[in-house]
Amino acid sequence: MVRIIVLIAVILGLLAFAGYRYFSGREYEIRIPESEIQAKLSEKLPRTKTYLGLFQLTLKNPRVQLLEDSGRIRAGLDLQLTIKLGGSREPLSGSVDASGLLRYAPEQGQFFLAEPQIEQLQIQGLPDKHSGKARAVITAALTEYFASHPVYRLKKDDARQAAARLVLKNVAVSGDELVVTMGL
Repeated sequence: MVRIIVLIAVILGLLAFAGYRYFSGREYEIRIPESEIQAKLSEKLPRTKTYLGLFQLTLKNPRVQLLEDSGRIRAGLDLQLTIKLGGSREPLSGSVDASGLLRYAPEQGQFFLAEPQIEQLQIQGLPDKHSGKARAVITAALTEYFASHPVYRLKKDDARQAAARLVLKNVAVSGDELVVTMGL
């Protein structure tokens, strides 16, 4: 019985070593079009959540643009903000444009938009005294949303992508595609 266990362990070790040698030095390029990223971001929208007990924020209608010069992803969203102070609770409409970097989570084979930075924020009718807190709430909402909703997931049934789940080597933007290079 011990011999069989040792034999199985040796065979598994040899297979792992052979797999490593085969994939070592190889790179796999995955091209992700803007439209696929936008579709992935749209899956869970619209989304409404209350922050600080005072601000109810709804995010909807994502727009995606890949920025070739910086390698960042710009995500624009329409929003509705309701401030629960005083008697007035009419939603204020607007939009936010933020950009972020791509973060890879190898254990899940997923890509997330990380470190979103607001580039433009427009909310019609927002009182100046609430603009700072509204900006902080929207930044928190974007960070939370993008951290829990991947912009792309490697396909488990694609052998190339399954093998490439190991290490992210490079991310670049080429035209309207995100080019991800992976390998060992």
